[in-house]
Amino acid sequence: MSIELRGISKSYEQTEVLRQIDLDLPSQGVTALVGPSGSGKTTLLNIIAGLVEADGGRIEIGGVDIGGLDVAERRIGYVFQSFALFPHLDVLDNVAFGLRVRGVARKERHARAMEALSLVQMQSFAKRPIDKLSGGQRQRVALARALVIEPRVLLLDEPLSALDPILRDAIRLELRALLERLDITTLLVTHDQMDAFVLADRIVMLRDGALVQTGSPRDLYLAPNDVGVARFFGLVNLLDGQQGAVLRPEDLRLPEEGARADLVIEVTRQVFLGDRVRVFGMSKTGQDIVVDLPKHSAYAPGNRLGLVVDPQRAAFADVPLTEKSA
Repeated sequence: MSIELRGISKSYEQTEVLRQIDLDLPSQGVTALVGPSGSGKTTLLNIIAGLVEADGGRIEIGGVDIGGLDVAERRIGYVFQSFALFPHLDVLDNVAFGLRVRGVARKERHARAMEALSLVQMQSFAKRPIDKLSGGQRQRVALARALVIEPRVLLLDEPLSALDPILRDAIRLELRALLERLDITTLLVTHDQMDAFVLADRIVMLRDGALVQTGSPRDLYLAPNDVGVARFFGLVNLLDGQQGAVLRPEDLRLPEEGARADLVIEVTRQVFLGDRVRVFGMSKTGQDIVVDLPKHSAYAPGNRLGLVVDPQRAAFADVPLTEKSA
């Protein structure tokens, strides 16, 4: 189901949290909602779900205005950041809870809950207490509970933030594969750029309650609207000028033998990152520069290092070096 937001606004006391958000989400596919803390991401999710009332604007799902519908009538599956599972219920009853409050008969709701658990490969844990599950297992149960109501739209609020880094990498790929199979219009909130890159087909960035940029993960990484967008998705080097080159550490490299360097830095330190070495330095004009070089590289503080811009990245220029006003 497609989602259309028009003029969505929300304030708490004197603080404007969302400012006239206009957004179209296509049927199917995954959209990631990203932005700094306090940018309005979770508030927007809660407004779509019907948990928070907007001060103004309109929401349509599949061409139907849902403003007058309650939470259950909207048929929106929601996975909360904390998972919000009931500790006094086992896995099966947690998943079936949404069907229970909708008046579905016990036999049917348990059958549908088992189907949802099968989708996330948790059917063998149906009778297990919640406190006996790992973080990754709880995440799957929360997802099954959102799916059991056969939602038209799926909302995920920081779905992987409660997991440890190693588990997070594995679950991220599993979740992407599941979302592709489900083919449900999905909107997820994340502060993690890797979650957005791996899980989403499209990224929407908010800042100070306003939409800043929308596009594919490649668009926002390679062609940011301003330096704030660029910085959100990783380290950047800012070269001179109000409109100038904004280059990532991988956009700089060592020159070929005998070739002229585009800039020279004095090394201040280096960090070994396993698959590469990250070198920090300072240019002649006092700008901090970071460059990723092959893992066998070794430089000491005080070494002078000539660098060239990757010619394929020469187009990553003419980017405002200040954040655009929302």
